[in-house]
Amino acid sequence: MAFIVDRLILIFLSLFLLLFETSITKIIVFALVAIIISGFSYFLDSRKCTALLGGCYLIGCVFQPELILVAPVIVYELYANKLTIEMVLLGAWFILSLEYLSPIAIAIIVLFSIIACVLYYKSAESERLSNLVKHIRDDSEERAILLAEKNKHLMEKQDQEVYVATLKERNRIAREIHDNVGHMITRSILQMGALMTINKEEPLHGQLESVKNNLDVAMNNIRESVHDLHDESVDLKQAIMDLIAELKDKFDCRLDYDAGNYMDRKYKYAIIGIVKEAVSNIIKHSKNDKVDIILREHPGMIQLVVHDYNSNQKNYSENKEPSAAYIKSKSDGIGLTNMQDRVRALNGNISIETNKGFKIFITFPRN
Repeated sequence: MAFIVDRLILIFLSLFLLLFETSITKIIVFALVAIIISGFSYFLDSRKCTALLGGCYLIGCVFQPELILVAPVIVYELYANKLTIEMVLLGAWFILSLEYLSPIAIAIIVLFSIIACVLYYKSAESERLSNLVKHIRDDSEERAILLAEKNKHLMEKQDQEVYVATLKERNRIAREIHDNVGHMITRSILQMGALMTINKEEPLHGQLESVKNNLDVAMNNIRESVHDLHDESVDLKQAIMDLIAELKDKFDCRLDYDAGNYMDRKYKYAIIGIVKEAVSNIIKHSKNDKVDIILREHPGMIQLVVHDYNSNQKNYSENKEPSAAYIKSKSDGIGLTNMQDRVRALNGNISIETNKGFKIFITFPRN
């Protein structure tokens, strides 16, 4: 916008000069020449085009010397495009045209030409600073976004570390209860059984039996609590990563895990068992080189995909034969049967595709 304003200012200044130096007919023609040259130079934004227009203007000055009165407009365009040779030629022609101009017109043309150069310099510097400010603002916003993303990842990592630490503490508590309290109660139950065998007389025998029953109930409660603590402390993602660690030496293995931390233990154990069986079959029988394992938790279901295939896209798309991993596991029978049993036990669905590698697709419905 600043460059348009500069050109309008120079055109009006040239019109002011023309009013005192030439006839009304020439004012209109010369003004149109200045507007055409300025407009084409701005909208085409081409150095070659401006050079051509400047050359045509110089030729026009040969036939109509008074055209030099609109020289400030041309100087602006030549200076903007750094056309030094054309500016030198224009200056030379200006010197040759001094005899056609009054001293006041000469001074005004020189002054307006200097103003033209100053106007362009100010506008160019203003645009440069404006672009610099925009660049700095964009960089600042980008840094802010990256910082927010880093903070988010850091918080997620901290939450995961807290969750893992919580699971480890639960495991430790479960082991402590099992190893200490559980063993002590078990020993007490055995001792009560021995005392009951020795003492058959009533009411002592009945009292001992009552104490033994209470100890049995306590032991069962402790056992259930320990199992609950242990089941809740299973980190499903870490368990899957531990299982697929065996694949990474031979296969390009990728895990896409998108599930929450708090999943029902029955799904956890089923998923771990299925992945373990699939990994075992792939290691033993697969001749492919890539494995994708995808676990996603949706509001209404849990989705598990284990895909063993060739990373060569041509072979991948054209391979219509069942994979070796599927053929061997099918012949063994037990592996696929175990998977299907685990899925059916949770009312899930299992689908096996063999025309593009070996793909197991499983969904578990959730209440």
